Amino acid sequence: MSTGSFWSSRWLLGAIVVVVWIVLLITASRSTLWDRDEARYATAALEMEKSGNLLYPTFNQELRAAKPVMIYWLMAASIQVLGPNELGVRFVSTLAIALVCLLTGLIAREFLETGAMAAVIAGTSPMLILVGTAATTDATLLFFILLAEWVFVQAWLNGPRRWHVPVMGAAIGLALLTKGPVGLAVPVLSIATALALARGRSEAGAFATKLALAGALGVLIFLAWGIPANAATGGEYWRIAMAEGMPRRLFTAMENHGGEGLVPFLLHLPYYPLVLVVGFLPWTIFLALVPQSLRNLETPAPNWARSPQGLRVLLTGMIVPTFVLMTLVVSKLPHYIQPVFPWFAILAAAALQAAGSAAFAATAARRMRVAFVVFAMAGLLAAAALIAVPWLWLPLASLRGAGAFLGLFTAGLLAVLTWFYWQGRLQTAARIHAAGMMAWLLACAFLVLPSLEQMVKPAQLLAREIQPQIPPAAAIAALGWHEPGMHFYLGARRISHLHGASDLGSWLQGEGPRLLIVNENAAAGISPPPPGFRLLATRRGIDHVHGGGIRLTAFLREEIPDRRP
Repeated sequence: MSTGSFWSSRWLLGAIVVVVWIVLLITASRSTLWDRDEARYATAALEMEKSGNLLYPTFNQELRAAKPVMIYWLMAASIQVLGPNELGVRFVSTLAIALVCLLTGLIAREFLETGAMAAVIAGTSPMLILVGTAATTDATLLFFILLAEWVFVQAWLNGPRRWHVPVMGAAIGLALLTKGPVGLAVPVLSIATALALARGRSEAGAFATKLALAGALGVLIFLAWGIPANAATGGEYWRIAMAEGMPRRLFTAMENHGGEGLVPFLLHLPYYPLVLVVGFLPWTIFLALVPQSLRNLETPAPNWARSPQGLRVLLTGMIVPTFVLMTLVVSKLPHYIQPVFPWFAILAAAALQAAGSAAFAATAARRMRVAFVVFAMAGLLAAAALIAVPWLWLPLASLRGAGAFLGLFTAGLLAVLTWFYWQGRLQTAARIHAAGMMAWLLACAFLVLPSLEQMVKPAQLLAREIQPQIPPAAAIAALGWHEPGMHFYLGARRISHLHGASDLGSWLQGEGPRLLIVNENAAAGISPPPPGFRLLATRRGIDHVHGGGIRLTAFLREEIPDRRP
């Protein structure tokens, strides 16, 4: 079997998708909820599942209007099947990225003999691994956007069909329900740009009107939920999410994600190219073959749309508008450009295929040797850091064994890759990259994450430890600490956040069982149990958000205090 026929096998593509999904499922189940947004989404989904209110999400029993409702519906359904645990809330993201890999491979197979390789590249890029193991909207949004773009690719290659508008409209509508206007803006701008660049050379030229219809259908799907939800919240959903939230995101650096003012904005212009370099490792190295790779593809094409020139125009349309749009937005976060990653995976797969052509093989081998030298130097520095940092910084002492293993593994992997790059065996090097990324991810899941979270997630571990001991009717309060993860691990129960001695005094006077969680480093003088309370548990750690140390203590009062004179 030739290299091309091997990578074009449907069975191989299916096997790749299954393996990627299994690895993501394993990784997603190996740690508590890390990101603050993960905890907010997970808690809101758990509150929805427990309350039965499917119209709008709440967090800490208050309206959460930061995002639309789709992700909460999906997570709540997953919780019902898998339970209120990490896998229950992350399952949706793992499945979404597995399906993204499938769509990436299906699109690539239309143009390349190495189509399945694009699925491998997508499934082993750090950006998609990150969003695929997190309980957030990002993976789900990416799937719906790519689904809309896949429909367009079918029109691009074969001309418009009747099913294109309803399927694309549904995908856009679900993207809107997942994360709001970006779910409409990204696919519509990308498709419109590709149509403009094609200038009538593709059968999809007649798709412009259908694109407008699909966009309108998507908006109607969104409004079918949005209007009732806004009415049920007294107009708060629109005010918080759109009238206030959207302008802040566009024109201000929310939570310091980006830079406000002309000079900071200009300094952040290289932000997303740097995100691509890091988030697409190790496949960034193969972009050294672009753009010549698309000119040297030896692919028979029955029409312009399937030709290397047509693929180049399609890739430009799918990549450039998202980069431009997100660069203009003042708030900047790495996952904002995730819609381009499947298309860069196709681009890297095209580069690998072109590197095997007789006309380009020698040039490709020379370029890749130079690119690999830079890559290997950075990799060796990273390996040295993995080994040395846990020894130099005492808070990471528990990671010395894991760091040494990962550092030596990285160095050994680079040594093996050096041989194949110098031999010009780029296809074999690509397979080693993919296997190495999977092994590296699993090593992190089993060796690094469990130890690391003991230091940086004391609130979540404390909450999970004490949750079985809390009476169902207990009122809960926190003083000197606000960690969204506590809400999820305390069963999505309401937590009152106290802001000083006066708040604490008033709360302590309340009747019934009470749980108090205190950050002793931020609330001096509260370390002894308050009258009538007993010590439940204590956890120490690092505040990975604000810096500094944390000492969290939980106190429980099970009996109603005797207030008789």
